[in-house]
Amino acid sequence: MRGTPKLAIVAALAVAAFGAAPGAAGAASKACNGSTKLCSKTLDKVVLPGSHNAMSSRDIGWGIPNHDISMAKQLRAGIRAMLIDTHYGVPKLVDFGPSLGGVRTIIDDASASTPGASTYLCHSSCLYGATPLAQGLKTVADFLAANPREVMVFVVEDYLSPADFAAAVTASGLGSYVYKGSVTRWPTLKSMIDSKQRVVMLSEGSTGTVSWYRSAYTGAMQETPYSFVSASLLTTSTSLAASCVPNRGARVGGLFLMNHFVTRANGISYADDSKLVNTKTAIVNRARACQTARGKLPTILAVNNVEFGSVVSAAKSLNGV
Repeated sequence: MRGTPKLAIVAALAVAAFGAAPGAAGAASKACNGSTKLCSKTLDKVVLPGSHNAMSSRDIGWGIPNHDISMAKQLRAGIRAMLIDTHYGVPKLVDFGPSLGGVRTIIDDASASTPGASTYLCHSSCLYGATPLAQGLKTVADFLAANPREVMVFVVEDYLSPADFAAAVTASGLGSYVYKGSVTRWPTLKSMIDSKQRVVMLSEGSTGTVSWYRSAYTGAMQETPYSFVSASLLTTSTSLAASCVPNRGARVGGLFLMNHFVTRANGISYADDSKLVNTKTAIVNRARACQTARGKLPTILAVNNVEFGSVVSAAKSLNGV
């Protein structure tokens, strides 16, 4: 290094020590969903790793869960689309007999007018697991506050009035991030981030007069079937085209949900099936088959047991990042 100025030597050592030249942190701060390459893409051209029945978690004590890890951990792992179910429920003390005694749980045989009813995240029955809706959504709001360059989509299987769902969204703090624009002409991720409208809320049912709560299957989104009773239907090359046929939403809607999970005939999802269908190869191959069959890549890759396999890595590969 004879003749090299001392300042140049110091600069070189600094780059070697930190592994990046000045400005790298600035570039990361301009990323959209983890990559600057996605900023100029409209939402319907981006692939989001998704979680089916995202609220159903062994971590928080749910029975017959769809995932081992909670929504908070799913977000940290890279999940950016969540399929959730909402119900009315009433806390009750249930007598399960002499061996178990009384257990405090949530009964979902309730409506908005039932005394003591409140809004919960539940799947099928709140007896199997229930999280107060505003509490569950606050987890997402807190994550978005700490991660201002992330865009998300929710698909809600809703058993609540739109007004009650909206009230929970507002109470959670998530209302500050909801998207209010067109669902037929989607904006770029950068424009969603710049406008602070980073969460698309889609409903499988009624949306009432809540302007930002959009009907999923009447123009915003299309999907694949979701009743697959064996992993081979999602992994065998000769079955992939049939797995991509239109379901709800027909072929209308810029967003495209690829339901990529197995539900056995007994209605239960098993981790062993998820380990087979959640591999990066299986997800990418099916997404490409659906692209051929439907003329577009899926927007949401919805899986069970997000802790197994590589749905986040698959989304990155499909996004080309």
